[in-house]
This record gives sequence, C-alpha cells and structure tokens, in this order.
Amino acid sequence: MTRKLIIAVVAVIFMRATADAAYQKSDVNNLRELLVDHFTGNRHHVTNPAGKQAAVDFLVDTFRSYGLQTFKYTFSGEHEYKGTNILAYWPGRNTGTALDRPIVVTADLDTDKESPGRDDNGSGLAAVVEIARLITSQTCVQDNSIFFAVFDFEEPDDGSTTACTPGACGSDEFVRDIVESYIAFSKVDPAMWSGFISVDCMLNYNNSAMSQEIPHEDAFKETPGLTDLYNSVKADNQRGNFLLVVYRSDGDASLHSKFQSHWDKEDNPQYKMLSPVMPYKNITDIVDAEQNPYWQVYEQVIKGDVHSFWKGNEDIPAIFLTDSGQLRHSEKDWGSRGPDDPIELTTDRLQFLKKTTDVITAVIRDMAGTREECRDPVAESPSGFQTGLKLSGELTLGPSIRSTYNLHIKSFTSSGIVMATLSNSSWTADFTGRYDGDTHLLMLHPVLDYRFPVFRPLYCGMTGNLEELSDGVLYSGQLNGDCGLTGEKFAYVTFVLYSGGPG
Repeated sequence: MTRKLIIAVVAVIFMRATADAAYQKSDVNNLRELLVDHFTGNRHHVTNPAGKQAAVDFLVDTFRSYGLQTFKYTFSGEHEYKGTNILAYWPGRNTGTALDRPIVVTADLDTDKESPGRDDNGSGLAAVVEIARLITSQTCVQDNSIFFAVFDFEEPDDGSTTACTPGACGSDEFVRDIVESYIAFSKVDPAMWSGFISVDCMLNYNNSAMSQEIPHEDAFKETPGLTDLYNSVKADNQRGNFLLVVYRSDGDASLHSKFQSHWDKEDNPQYKMLSPVMPYKNITDIVDAEQNPYWQVYEQVIKGDVHSFWKGNEDIPAIFLTDSGQLRHSEKDWGSRGPDDPIELTTDRLQFLKKTTDVITAVIRDMAGTREECRDPVAESPSGFQTGLKLSGELTLGPSIRSTYNLHIKSFTSSGIVMATLSNSSWTADFTGRYDGDTHLLMLHPVLDYRFPVFRPLYCGMTGNLEELSDGVLYSGQLNGDCGLTGEKFAYVTFVLYSGGPG
C-alpha cells in the first residue's frame, strides 16, 4: 500500500470517528414560525390564561424533544394567582462540581393585560427556543452547564387582579430557590459563573428618524454611564436601529466584552449594538433607595428580570438585551394596540432578531467551552453499549454496605443522549444524560419524578467510565449528591456495573 493511500485510509477512519460539529446558525424561518404560531398572542393570567398555558406546554414539550432536562414548577403570586417557571438544562463535564461555570439565557413568559405578545416578549422566547435547538444539535459535550430559563409574572401591575406588583417575581423566585441552592451544592464561587443573559424585546428594528424615545431626557444626558449612549443616539437622529446591551462596569465587563466581540464578527453591520453602562455594582440598591439624583433614569434602564439577578447575587455576571420596548416606535402607536394587534414581521426585524440569536448562541458556546470537533459517541462507545443493554453490580452505600443494583439502557442515540433506569428490588429511578466520546465518560442525572424534590436532578449525578470487556461492558464511577439512595444530602456512592452483553 502506498504512503498516500495509507494516509487517505487513516483520514477516512478519523472522519468516521469524529462527530460533525460544524456550528449551525439560526434559521430565520424557524424564528418566524415560532413567533407566528406560538408567541404572538396575549399571555396574561386574567385576559388569556389559555394562551399562556399553551405557550408553557409548547416550551416544555419542545425543550424535552431537544433532549434537555426540563422542569416546570409553580410559585405563588399575589391574590392567590400561581405563576409557572420553566427550567431546562444541558449538563456539561463540570456540572455539579466546583469547576462549573454555568451560563444561563432567560426570557419572560407573560404579557401585560391588554397587550400583544410578539415583541414583548415573544421575540425573547423565540430566540431562547432557537438557541436551545442550536446548542443541543451539537454532539460534543461542553465543559460547563447551560441553562435555559423562562419566568412568569415579569410584568408589573396593580389592582385586584395583579399577580406581581413590582414585576420580575418569577426571576426573583428562580434566584432564591434555584441559583442559591446550586451555589450551595456545587460550591461554585458566584463571581466565577459565566453569567446570565436576560432577553426581553428584541424584534423592533426601526431605522426611521426620531423613532427612539429617550426617557427623562434632561437627566438622561447627564447620567453617569449613559452619556455616550445618549450622544450616539442623538448623533444618529434618534433612529431605533440598535440593540441595547446593559451591563455593570464592575462585575459584567468580561461577559459584555464576549458579547461585543461576537456581535462585531457577525454580518449585517446596519444592526447596531449600544451599551448603557451601570457604574455601580450595587445598582439595584441605589434604585431601590430612591436617593441618587439619577435613580429614576437607572430604574427605566434596568427594568425586568436583570434586576432580580443583580439584586439576588450581585457577584454573578449578568447582561440585559433589549430593543427598549415601548420606548421605540413601531408602525402604530403602542397605546392603540389591542392584544390581537402585534407589530409587523418585516425582513429587517427578523434579520435583527436572527443576528441577536446567533450572537447569544456564539457567546454560550464560547463561555460553556464547546468544542467544534469531538469523537463520535457511538463510534467511541464499547461495541456492546446499545439500546436494551442491561448491567448489574454493586453500589457501595456506606462502610461495608453494598447493595445489588441493575442499570437498563433504554435508549442510546446517535448524538450520545442516553436514557436509563437504575433499580433494585425496592427502588427505581429513571436517568438521562450524555456519553462523551472524548473522555469515555457516561454522565447521567435523574429524570424528574413525582416522588423526588423538583430540583434533585441538579443536585445528583451519576458519572463513570465505560469500558469494553471481553464479554460485555463495564460502567464504574460515583453517584454524587442528593440521589435518594442513602438519605444524605451530599452522599458519595461508588458503583461497579457490568454486563455480558445486551439483554
């Protein structure tokens, strides 16, 4: 065999064992369909509860269809109204450990009582769904956890039918119950998180002169951190042709810089990015105290879920993406729009949303440590590791306490997603996760079960090596965290499971 032929054969073998991880970009037709079919109408708990529930069901079903661990949970609002938050996550190699650097993209679900839901915030929901599709289409296992979160009761309101007077109640609930709990479990320094990307209204591109309002203009132009923004908008005759990316100079600069870098690399430079800078890390305290001479301007700029993130844990980086909502004119006055009268889907608006979606996706891949190429999980797995495989062996539950368990592989897909059931004679739990072709690690987390606390899957992991035996497969490693096996919240259970072939 000639040297050239040998090289060619080796290249073909390598290509077959390597996953095609070429990065995809968002599809503008997908974004259009998401907006038209699912996220255009009113989603208010009084005026259209059915519409809001339909959006919740679609989001949960879609996230699960992408292979994301997805949880829907309720929380209490005012006047006995119940809100619904959705959390979906894509675990990485470092999930559940102090090495994790989680990245979270969020959007709010609800609308005002009499408003349509396309720009506010159907555009954010459409972007999050499309980003989830793009991220989960990659076979390569990333380093850090990626979370997709959707929050209810973001819109402030008053009166007898209000569910959340100050607004941002769902995101506030998320920070208290999920973020702080995950920090306590994983021991990740909050300042080491990759951060939050909060999206709210990202569709309304308007290149007409004087289409961009400036709130509290006399004070705005003098406000620390906002003067450059003011001058840029005035110099362009107040055209609404930009995305606002709000950040704090102390705490969010690295995440903002990543976003700016990826924005500059994308096409369509007519879609601009401008950045209001919050000069105080504790900006939410300053707004809430109502004593700073510019507090009302700052309040206008940081309305929404980002307030919850900065208030709940000011050390976690967070940026806020918006077209400025009703401060930007559309083809019709906002006050004259009813719940069935959304803004038009023009080519510019869809391309503006597409660019923003692609940039967020690129930032997430970057911060999560996603690789463009990796070894194919199916080609790298033991030959006997396949749907239907049954393994058995021992779990060490404590000193001299060993118990026999079985692991049934219910499915193993071409993208490396695994569904499995761990059980013994008196206990059973379903797990889902991913097989990493580069490290040969199978990483599993429990599927949500009515018997378990809602968020146990975040705090329990089953990770081990898959090895080929002469007569089967060996899976050995540790179950870490609150897995419900020992009664301890932070247990470490070793396991050795093996098979003689498919069952």
